[in-house]
Formats: sequence, structure tokens, C-alpha cells
Amino acid sequence: MTQAHRFEEVLTDTVLSHHRDLLVAGPSRETVRPVPTRILAWAAQPGDGAALVTTRDAARTLLDRVTMEVPTLDRDRIGVVDCTPTHDVVRANPRERHWSVPSPTDLTGASMAINECLETLREAGVDRRHLLFDSLSTLLLSTDAETVFRYAHQVLLSGGATGLSLFPVYTNVTDGTDFERLKHLFDGMVRVRRQDGGREVRFVGIRGTPAGWVRLETDVSPTDAGSR
Repeated sequence: MTQAHRFEEVLTDTVLSHHRDLLVAGPSRETVRPVPTRILAWAAQPGDGAALVTTRDAARTLLDRVTMEVPTLDRDRIGVVDCTPTHDVVRANPRERHWSVPSPTDLTGASMAINECLETLREAGVDRRHLLFDSLSTLLLSTDAETVFRYAHQVLLSGGATGLSLFPVYTNVTDGTDFERLKHLFDGMVRVRRQDGGREVRFVGIRGTPAGWVRLETDVSPTDAGSR
């Protein structure tokens, strides 16, 4: 049986210090969804903060999931940018940590909100700020690809995120040509697939990681995931 690995064994601190902007790609939302938060759970340290951007899930749902799966992130150090058409009230989060954008296709408004969110965290004394996007595929399904490329490029270049920037994309609903272009915006890519009842990842363009597909350990509890 293939040996299973934890993320800290394959994505070391040294590797992540050189590859901070990551595209996480797989054939479906169900396959990809746990992986970005598992990466963040390994990378986030006490005192870190994060901006969460949702274009599909309710903001409160995303916030609750991240705080459960990434226990080193305190809720008061997390900002939420809600780009869903029906905005959810994140009652557990202070109002100043919650931004609403009318639509996921309002990329100008979303970009401004992300920058404001990260700047608010910086002013609150959060030095290491991560950015977690729920999915670029939502945008690619509703907006022309060239606009999405420019938007993602602008967000990555803004410099507001001083930690990891994690952007999932689902290849089953993303044009192959668009996907190939999207890859080049990032420092590296984590491919995800389901295999024999578990998940495997393959690192593309990320120096210091194993070659080929690597089997991940079964999802662990939030407490274990946050231990370093």
C-alpha cells in the first residue's frame, strides 16, 4: 500500500516561504474543498489572520468551517468578503470584519473589498495575513476568462496578503485553455484527485516537493491539524 503523508511532510515551511500563491486544482468541488484548508491549517501560526472570500457558500458557513478546521486562526483575526448574491449576516464576526459585494461578477467591488479587508487586519496588528478564495470556477462560469485573469492577477499583486494565497479551481467546469492560462499566474499548483477511497496530491512548479502523486493521510481532527 502506498505510504500516506501529512502536509507538513511534503509542504515544509521552507517550501511555502518560496511558493506563497497556490492554485489548488481538481476535477470537482467535492474533491478539492478540504485541501486548501488543510494547507492553511498546517501553515497558519498563532497570531496569523486571514481574509476569506466566498462566491458560493454562505459567509457564515465558510467562516465556521475555517475556524473549526484551522484552530490557530482566531475568529477576531478573520475577515470575510461575501460575494454571494444573497448575503449572509455573519453575526459571530464583528461588523468591521465583514464586507458585502453585490455579485460574484462585481470584480472591481470584490477587489476593493479584499484590499480593505487585508488592510483592516494589518491595522489591527496582524502581520501575517492569508487569503483563502472559495473558487475561481464560479467566476469563470459567469464572467469572461480574460477579466477573471486580470482580476486574479491584480489580487495577487496587491501585496495585502503576506502569508499564503490559496485559490481553488474545478477542472470539470473550467475550460482547458483557461485553466492552462490560469496556472501561470501562481507560484505553483497543487493537483488533487481521489484514489482508492482517499485523496492524492501532485505538486506542479513547487521546488522541494516529491515528484508524482502523493497520498494524503485521512483528514484529521481540527486540533491535530492545527498542531505544529
